[in-house]
Amino acid sequence: MSPFVDIHTHHKIDRKDLIAIRNIDVDNLADIDVSSFYSLGIHPWSLSQQTTDNGQQSLSHLSNSATRRLGDLLTRRLGDSNFLALGETGLDRVAAHDFETQKKLFIKHIELSEQYNKPLIIHCVRAYPDIISIRKETKARQPWIIHGFRANVQTAEQLLRHEIYISLGDVLFKDEEKSKRLLVTIPSERLFLETDVSERNIEDIYEKAASIIGKDIEVLSRDIFNNFEKIFGKI
Repeated sequence: MSPFVDIHTHHKIDRKDLIAIRNIDVDNLADIDVSSFYSLGIHPWSLSQQTTDNGQQSLSHLSNSATRRLGDLLTRRLGDSNFLALGETGLDRVAAHDFETQKKLFIKHIELSEQYNKPLIIHCVRAYPDIISIRKETKARQPWIIHGFRANVQTAEQLLRHEIYISLGDVLFKDEEKSKRLLVTIPSERLFLETDVSERNIEDIYEKAASIIGKDIEVLSRDIFNNFEKIFGKI
């Protein structure tokens, strides 16, 4: 049986029997564990962390400073075989942060992704048309993975038309009917599964997905492992 792949998690993974990419934010570098796979980026929520002396958010300054740090750090980490992807980054229209600054930060991640051949793990809330538009405008060639997808089938279809991978997680336990429609819509060669911040283990996620669509869990794990190898190469 192929190993389970957890494409996006915020938990430290101590197990050798699964493949997991742990999310590391640029501002939490102490969390980097070079003995396991990780992604590195700046979450759009991070834009709320800096203010000017008068109490107003200096988002543009933070964006410029943060992207410089990200670029410098990325070049230092290129030799680390466990550094697999950029992210999570992305766009969030619900977050109380300037959207145009979010876009600038996201586009900087895309530029670095293309320059250094690193796939992109994306956080998106109510901004899927923007994600697709930027994908087209930038003519990005690196794989993009939307993590924690919770939108509808129509949005999934739009993302798939632009060759974007979709990762599902806790939504499988919260809305089984919706999850079934998504799992039927997303072809196996574009699907990932994840734990994100959930306390569930990745086996639970796989078992739930397999049971919803009546698919053998060994076939599901093989398909997703093949996707991982297609993007990141053999490990």
